[in-house]
Amino acid sequence: MSRSRGHAGQLVLPWAAQPRSPAGEHRTPLVIAGRAFDAAYQTPPALKEAITRRLRNEQSPRFEISVHPSNARSSSEGAIVTLAPFRPRATPPRTVRLTLREPDAPRSAVQKIVFDSRAAVIRQSGRVWDEADGAEKEAVVTLVRQRLQGPVQSQTVSLAGRAFQASIDKEEVRFPFRPVKGHPLGIDEAGRDVLARIVYGFRISMSFGVLLVISSMILGIVIGAVQGYFGGWVDITGQRLIEIWSALPFLYIMILLGSVYGRSFTLLLVVYGVFNWIGISYYMRGEFLKLRKLEFVQAAVCLGAPTWKILFRHILPNALIPVITFFPFSLVSAIGSLAALDYLGFGMPPPTASWGELLNQAQQYRWAWWLILYPSLSLFLVMLLGVFVGEGVRNAFDPRDYSGVK
Repeated sequence: MSRSRGHAGQLVLPWAAQPRSPAGEHRTPLVIAGRAFDAAYQTPPALKEAITRRLRNEQSPRFEISVHPSNARSSSEGAIVTLAPFRPRATPPRTVRLTLREPDAPRSAVQKIVFDSRAAVIRQSGRVWDEADGAEKEAVVTLVRQRLQGPVQSQTVSLAGRAFQASIDKEEVRFPFRPVKGHPLGIDEAGRDVLARIVYGFRISMSFGVLLVISSMILGIVIGAVQGYFGGWVDITGQRLIEIWSALPFLYIMILLGSVYGRSFTLLLVVYGVFNWIGISYYMRGEFLKLRKLEFVQAAVCLGAPTWKILFRHILPNALIPVITFFPFSLVSAIGSLAALDYLGFGMPPPTASWGELLNQAQQYRWAWWLILYPSLSLFLVMLLGVFVGEGVRNAFDPRDYSGVK
C-alpha cells in the first residue's frame, strides 16, 4: 500500500470581473469545485500578487509556490501551485489557470502492510494501521479479501485520516519459497519443508554412516587380521590384491550399477562398503604384525588354541585402539561422501531426504539462499562435531601421555 501521489491536475479558478477595484485586486474569493480556495489552503500574498498581475494583463514569468492546508489538524501535506508564464493579450483574462500537484511523497510516507490468507495483519512498515479506526480497517480488509478471490484494481483508501493509493498485490507462492511462518527454514522446489528435510536427511546420513563404518570395519578387520597374523605369501598376495582393488574407479562403478539396478540405499551401502574397508585393513595388518610375536600370543599357540580364537580373542582386543580412534573420522567421511554423491545425483533416489540433494537444488536456484545456508550449516556442524569427538577419543588413547614421568 503506497501513499497517493496525485497526478498534476489543472483547476480553472473562476475570477469574477465585477466588482473589481482600480488596483485589480479581487473581491470574490477563489473557488475550487464549489469550495473556497482559502477554506482548503492558506493563500500566500505572493500567489495573490501573481494572479492579480495576470488579471491586469501584465506580463508575468512562470510562478510556483507551495501552499499549506488551512486546517492545522489536516493530515494533508499541502500542494504545489504553478502558474504558467503569461503574455499580455488584447483582452484582459477573466480566469486564471492554476496547476495544483501533490508534492512527491517521501519514502517514509510509503506504507507496506502484509496480510495472511485470513486477512490478518502479520507485518507492517509503519504505524498507520494501528492509528486507523475500525471502519477504515474494515474497508481495507474487504479489499484484501476480494484480492484473495481475484484481481482488484488500485483504489484510494483512507487510513488514520490520510489518503492512500492502495495497490494490493497477491504474493503467489512459487517454489522454492523463502522462510515464512510455519516453515522457518523455507520450502524447497517441490514445496517440502526444508527443516523437515534437514532432520530426515540427518537421520538417513547417520544411518548410512554407522552401517557403512561398521560393515567396512568388520571386513577390514578380518582381512587385515589374516594378513598380519599369517604374513609371508598370504600377506604379499593380499597386499597386491588390495592395490588392484583400490585402483578401481568407485564412482564409475557406482554410476554403472545405479543405471542397471537403480539407485537405492542398499546398493549404495554395499558398493561403498566393499571399497571403504581398505584403510582400516592397513591399520589392523600393522597391529597384528606387531602383536603376533608377543609372549601371550606364543603362549596361546603352545597351548593349542585354535587360530580363530587367537586372532579374535587374544590379539584383536589388544589391537582395537586404531579401530576406536578411527571410527569417528570414518563416520564423518561417510556422511560427507553421501552428501557429495547426492549432490552429484548418484546417491539416494528421489524423494529421499538428503543434504546433498538440497545443495543440488541450491545450484539451480542460486537466489534461494535458504537452500544454501541451512543444509551447508547442518553438514558443517555435524562433521565438525564428529572431528572433535574423534580428536578427543584419539587423545584419550594416545600412549605418549603415559610413556614418561611428568
